[in-house]
Parts: sequence; structure tokens; C-alpha cells
Amino acid sequence: MLSGAASAGIAQADDQFSIDDPFGWNGLKQKLARAGVGVSVSDTEEVWGIPRGGALPSEHYIGATTVDLVLDPARLTGSSTREGAWGTFEISAMDIRGKPFSNYPLYAFNQTSTSEADPNLRLYELAYNWHSTDNMFSARVGKLDLSTEFMVSDTAQNFLNGSFGWPMLPSNDLYDQGPASPAAAPAVRLNIAFAKKWQFRLAVADDNATGARRFVNPTDPWNQNQDPSGTKFWFGTGAFVIGELDRDVSLFGHNGSWKAGFFVDTGPFPLQSDSSVSRRGNWAVYMVLDHTLVKDTGAGTLKGFVRWDYTGLSDRNQISASLDAGVVLTDPFHRTGDSFGLGFGYAAPSHLEAIVWKVR
Repeated sequence: MLSGAASAGIAQADDQFSIDDPFGWNGLKQKLARAGVGVSVSDTEEVWGIPRGGALPSEHYIGATTVDLVLDPARLTGSSTREGAWGTFEISAMDIRGKPFSNYPLYAFNQTSTSEADPNLRLYELAYNWHSTDNMFSARVGKLDLSTEFMVSDTAQNFLNGSFGWPMLPSNDLYDQGPASPAAAPAVRLNIAFAKKWQFRLAVADDNATGARRFVNPTDPWNQNQDPSGTKFWFGTGAFVIGELDRDVSLFGHNGSWKAGFFVDTGPFPLQSDSSVSRRGNWAVYMVLDHTLVKDTGAGTLKGFVRWDYTGLSDRNQISASLDAGVVLTDPFHRTGDSFGLGFGYAAPSHLEAIVWKVR
């Protein structure tokens, strides 16, 4: 039989050790956060391959580690215990390893993985963040990844494929794949919750995150190696403006969200029929639908999503429209944290691009 003191000692030891957090990292993060320092580390390790068949069997390793540091000056100086009372400063870096799989051997519009990029150790985001006390208004300024806040389907984040993150249309039609990971761009982002269940966000950014001199670069398809450290702040090509209206909805007792948005780019874009000739300006519109379809306490929650993008400027864009959709079953059969899903992505090449391919 254990004495009360011994039992208390065992209970205290159990509190200090956790299978989910064996090294006490979560406790250390909480202490640092109370002191005004937020630290987070994420790591992704993937292996993709064509083991048999296809034009060229291949196996590729992709690895990405992101370290994010957030400083809260109000807590650091002891002036306030309220989180973000004076705003926060954020800096993050990415270590990208391995070899991209989509450019070679697939040569695909649809990137295999959201982690896929040219291998570099680079600055990711450098930002000042501020929000009002009632959270009705917030702003970010600095070097930003706009793909985390615009054109996002929350349900689609369960999938690894690249099209379920930043869609295929902006990824293929904009400079350097647009202001999206890992190439963040100088930008200002505003978010306004102007009515119950309604939000509007708007961002203005440089449209050429790596400062590449050429839109098409055969030796560096993503142009990420034009700024391998991520420290270039370029303002010489054009402006990228993106806006989005969000509404939370409830249908048949289930919650969801509807989003509609647009982007405009003032930079010059080479024509599909003759890359030596450029036309200034580009645009696209998009819609994103996320909704709970079925909610059962025993079987889990079934969610669905649809995202559509379209541009009418087929003369300067490889992709004129893209669509991705899918369903995800979360917490199936009382297994919290598990999910099972099925999704697909489709991109429609522009008419002129299809003609060029046929001639070639």
C-alpha cells in the first residue's frame, strides 16, 4: 500500500511527464508566452515517387522546417499582461530540403505537395501585427505570405497536394507563383469584421516577391533561386491587390463559410503566343465554399469544400480556370484527431496555351 505522500509524489511525477509532450516543450512554450516570447517549430518530411511505370520512375524526398518567433513588447516590458496590447513583431525562417517533384519528372501544373519548393534556407515572414481590443479590426505589415489568409479552404488543408493550398491558377499565372510560401512579399493586409458573421480583408503587395527580372526562366522555373535567402525587398515590377468577403453561414443546422474574392496585378505579363511581347495588367475572381454536411456523434463529422478561380485574360495566362473540391470525415468512429478524405483538383489551360502546345 502506498502512503499519501508517496501517492502525491507519483501524481506529481505523472504531471511532469506526458506521452504527448515527453520533454515538457508545451510547458516551456507557455512560460515564454507569458513573458512575451512566442516560439513555434513545425517540420514536414515527405517522400514522393513513381515506383513503376510512367515516363521516368523516380523517388523524391521533400523536407521543410519552419521556425516562427513572435515578440509581444507589452509583455516583454511588463507594461501589460494583455496579449498584443501594443501589437506583436513576428519573424520566421524556413529550411527547405530535398528536390522538387512537380517540375521534374512530372512537369505538372498541379504541385505534388504544399511543402514543395526549391531547397534554400530563407527568411519567410517579417511582420508587425496589430488588432483592436474587440478584434473587429486587425492589420499586418511587412514581408507576408498572403496564401495563409486569402483563397483558403479550411477543409482542404487536410490534404497534402499543392492545389489544396494556394490554387493552381495564381500559382501558374503570377510572378514567382504569387505572394505565397515560401516567397513572402512586402505587403499590407487589413481585416474588418464590419457586421455579425461578415468579414472583409484587403491586401496590397509587391507582385514579384523574388525580384526576378524575367517572368519565364527556363533554368529556374519558380524563380525562387533569384532570391535564395528571402531577404530581397523588390518594388520594381507592379502591385498586387487582393480582396475577399467572408460570411459564416448556417444551413439545415450545420455551419459553414462562403468566400468571394478577386485579385488584380498591375505588372507586365508575356503573351502566351509570343513571350517577347508583354501586356500590362492581370486579374482573376474566385469563390470558396466550406460546409459541414453531416454531423454524427458516433461516425464523425463529414465536411465538404469547393473552390473555383477564373480569369478572362487567356492571352497572358497559362491557366484560365481551376477547380478543386472534396469531402473530409473528421474524428471517425470516436477517433479524435483522425481524418479521412477524398479530393480532386482540375486546371483548364487557356485556349491560346492549348494552341501553342499543339503547334509544338
